Amino acid sequence: MTPLVATFATLFTAGGLLLAGNGLLGTLVAVRANLEGYAPTTIGLLGSLFYAGFILGAFAAPRWIGRAGHARAFAAFAALFAAAALVHALGTWPPSWMALRALSGFCFAGLTLVIESWLNERAANANRGRILGFYRLVDLGSVTLGQFVLTLADPRSFVLFSVVALLACLCLVPVSLTRVPSPVPLTTPRLRLWRLWEVSPLGTTGVFAVGLVNATFRLLGPVVGQEAGLKVAGVAAFISAFILGGALLQLPLGAASDRHGRRPVMVLLNLAAIAAGLGMSLAFGRSPAVLVAATFLFGGCAVPLYSLAVAHANDHAKADEFVEIGAGLFLVFGIGATLGPFLGSAAVALLGPKALFWYTSAVHASLLLFALHRARIRPTKKPGRRFVGLLRTSTALFRLADRD
Repeated sequence: MTPLVATFATLFTAGGLLLAGNGLLGTLVAVRANLEGYAPTTIGLLGSLFYAGFILGAFAAPRWIGRAGHARAFAAFAALFAAAALVHALGTWPPSWMALRALSGFCFAGLTLVIESWLNERAANANRGRILGFYRLVDLGSVTLGQFVLTLADPRSFVLFSVVALLACLCLVPVSLTRVPSPVPLTTPRLRLWRLWEVSPLGTTGVFAVGLVNATFRLLGPVVGQEAGLKVAGVAAFISAFILGGALLQLPLGAASDRHGRRPVMVLLNLAAIAAGLGMSLAFGRSPAVLVAATFLFGGCAVPLYSLAVAHANDHAKADEFVEIGAGLFLVFGIGATLGPFLGSAAVALLGPKALFWYTSAVHASLLLFALHRARIRPTKKPGRRFVGLLRTSTALFRLADRD
């Protein structure tokens, strides 16, 4: 593993800095907006616009990168991302923050696409699995670290926004100094949404539900944590528990799905996610420790569902459709992630902060019922390929996973 890490050290370093900065910014914006007295629906709209920009960037950025080249496009996206972070601190007018969140999402999509396409291009067939695995570790460590940077300064100050901008600027250094040759120009995968439903209604519905739930929890969770009486450090632990639960349980659950089938594991995870949601609701405002523990379980159930839904869809697809199906499901996830924060925030505005947990349980209950319905129509199929844990960052990862 050491020679592999050394070969791609510059790209892993750039990715780690970028993921830490974006993870910090997402939580910081939610916490600061709540402190400024933003309505829950306004905070939800900030999250929705981030994902709208992110999905637009994921499918529009290849043209920009092809025109300017990977290194120059990366520099442009990083500069805009850093500038957007700094402008957040200049004022808290909601319309300006909405525009900044959309811009941040667009730039983050472009930045991750450059890094991940670089990894995909230079990886050999013999080491793709290790590259993907190490990149998952970088993601886990960086995003978790980004949460605890939140505790180093007052969220109302300029300092934390400056840290995000600093991380975005620093990620330019390893990319500028890398000796890894630039990849060939990117192409946008063909999208046939009707084909997704034809191949796997459950896979398509599953990634949509993951978007509805996970983006909402990730973006409204800091606000609900504050309303539960958590201090800044408690909010960081609360969100980190969700991230760590998903990261640590994904591969064991994936291995179980290789043996027993995707759908049975998805059914059990939805049941557990409903129970965890109810547990978080009961612990709200009573026991921070139980709340964090229930959140860890919830993350362990909710986050792996994305990779399981993609794997389920590809078990029913043709062998050469992995990238196309994956890219289409990524778009469906993005649509859910764009709608979810606004829908979840509307529930919170109407019913109070506990409604976030009721919302997640309701979505998982709906997916559970649909999975049971599909089980009556089509029997469980033996997995066609080994489970691969996926990040929801760009379509380039599907090419990397496909050639693993």
